[in-house]
Amino acid sequence: MADRSSSPPTSLESLLHEIEATPREYWTDLLDALRQFRQKIPSTAPSVIDAEQAQKNQAAIDLLDSWLDDTEDASEHQQAWDFLKTALDEDRLSDRPLFL
Repeated sequence: MADRSSSPPTSLESLLHEIEATPREYWTDLLDALRQFRQKIPSTAPSVIDAEQAQKNQAAIDLLDSWLDDTEDASEHQQAWDFLKTALDEDRLSDRPLFL
């Protein structure tokens, strides 16, 4: 397919001129070819959003937001992380720690 980004825009008038220059008995074939061409062009229309899925997505977003808004103390998070690192490194087969 030719590179359309460097060619000048095609006016509707030019398109209509080409159609009118084509013998009428070929207009059906021309229309079929144009429809097939249009169907091969990637759709730029936004996808339809399923209302049920959007509601589920919003519920997940609200949950994540509530976690971010949590007013827990930062030291509490640090203590939980330190405990988790120790527990994960405890029974490793390797002598190397999982976390530094």
